[in-house]
Amino acid sequence: MLIELFSDHNTLMELISRNLESNDWITLVFIIAMVLIAFMKLYKPQLLLGYSIALFSQGFIENRTEKNPSTFSTFHVLIFSFTTLIFALTLYFIISDLLPKISYGYLLLFLGITSYMILKFLFIRIIAHTLNIEETTRYYIFSKSGYLYNISLWLFPILILFHYGYSNITFLLVFICLLMIFRSFLILRNNKKLIFNNFFYFILYFCTLELAPLLIIYKTTTT
Repeated sequence: MLIELFSDHNTLMELISRNLESNDWITLVFIIAMVLIAFMKLYKPQLLLGYSIALFSQGFIENRTEKNPSTFSTFHVLIFSFTTLIFALTLYFIISDLLPKISYGYLLLFLGITSYMILKFLFIRIIAHTLNIEETTRYYIFSKSGYLYNISLWLFPILILFHYGYSNITFLLVFICLLMIFRSFLILRNNKKLIFNNFFYFILYFCTLELAPLLIIYKTTTT
């Protein structure tokens, strides 16, 4: 009896050990994300606070638009890196629940999301410069990126809760959908004059800068 219990105990410990080892990389992602937040807080604490409440502070986005900071500033690089890490992990949790046997899934998602965001940024800059509409679209572009950074900061503690405690995929999906819907509503509301006065160009922008990069990435990863 004691031998059987000891054997069962060893088997259980081995299973737990394997499970922890298989999830070590997720813990590492969380640690990297926390380090990035720590650097942002040390470097620009007020800026980090502003992005954390951007969805409820239109004045912050307006202020950032007026200052027109460099895209390659230290803080922007940090928060961009944080955002790609978090969204890649979010998508991984959703897909791994549906397709649990994906190998190197997170790395592929991280590279895909990073490529998509960089590609879209380059498209935006080229088109805005070519059409000479950089000033006109500046607030729209800043509000889109600012709200996205805000959502990534909100998602971070939710992902920790999801991974280590309340692993309910429905809750995660609902939370993400609500944040993205609210983001879209704010973008449309705060840029309604720009969008409706240039509706044709807005549709062209959406098809070119939102859909085209996704199609390119999809074709690249499936060939």
